[in-house]
Amino acid sequence: INQEIVGDFQIMAEEKKATGKIKENELNFKTDIHAVLMGDSVLDTFYWLSDKRRDVRFELDRLLKEDNKNAKCTNLAVDESTIYNVLYGIQPNRGYVRSRAWNKLEPYPVDNAGFVRPLYLVRNLKDPTHVILSIGGNDARAAFASSFNLEGIYKRMMDQGIIDGFERLVTEVTKVVPNIILVIVYHPLVTSCPIFHMLPKASVITELIVRFTPMFLDIAKKFKLPVIDLARTFNPHDSRDYGSTPIEPSNRSGLYIAEMARHIIRTFQFGKEDAKIYTGLVSDPDGDESNWRPLKVEVIDESFKDLEKYRTSLNKHMEDGRSKVKSACVIS
Repeated sequence: INQEIVGDFQIMAEEKKATGKIKENELNFKTDIHAVLMGDSVLDTFYWLSDKRRDVRFELDRLLKEDNKNAKCTNLAVDESTIYNVLYGIQPNRGYVRSRAWNKLEPYPVDNAGFVRPLYLVRNLKDPTHVILSIGGNDARAAFASSFNLEGIYKRMMDQGIIDGFERLVTEVTKVVPNIILVIVYHPLVTSCPIFHMLPKASVITELIVRFTPMFLDIAKKFKLPVIDLARTFNPHDSRDYGSTPIEPSNRSGLYIAEMARHIIRTFQFGKEDAKIYTGLVSDPDGDESNWRPLKVEVIDESFKDLEKYRTSLNKHMEDGRSKVKSACVIS
């Protein structure tokens, strides 16, 4: 299967070289794409959406079917999951379970004990071709429970072995599905009262993202994987990018994720290309050519070892985002 996928990607690369672009809706994959979502509420978004049926799974499934009617997307992500939960399982919150039933959404694939065990489930899927993995945000939130101090949070996360755990998770998933798209967590919406949402101040979160970005980039380089960087994609000063709380995606930003995942599946040559990091938007969400976040793709080279490069880029993104929202206020 993977050789066929690479062959399709080669055809696409040749078409892009000849025409300068890949024409939308004219791709015909010989291999049916089956994308699998794994991780947390960055991908299991439904509960926090105004239109709960149009979650990331729905949007990515819809987009993939535009290319091939037999393509599909399966959700194995569960809100509140940590790295440990993806490895060993999680019992979904009853509120989420009831909401799925009420909104006529597919139920979580629980076992007899009531647990979703994503790693076990992906091992037993018939035909997965790609995994989109978003994890780490809830590991950080667990650390917030003991401290809002930057060094205290960082130390606790390191002491809990987040980096080793993340590498183990990616290693286990690649044994089943080598085509993984990693997702760097976004910055929460900047609010005037972050403590109300059990968050430290914005400057602490920004620096935590900077410090833990190498965790994603190092693994991406090791396995030659693409990375979606939501920290430099969402606008933390624009409430439209967030759901019913400042820490969850909206329908609008869920579409950002789905479009980027589809774009990577169509264009990245897994197993051949070096690791790349993707930021910005694939399409203009407002349809008025006002998009200030155009798609940008960078090879993850040695320059990314300099945290100051990423810190400067993230701060500029946040400053640009603040300037685009008239009502945005500055919160340290």
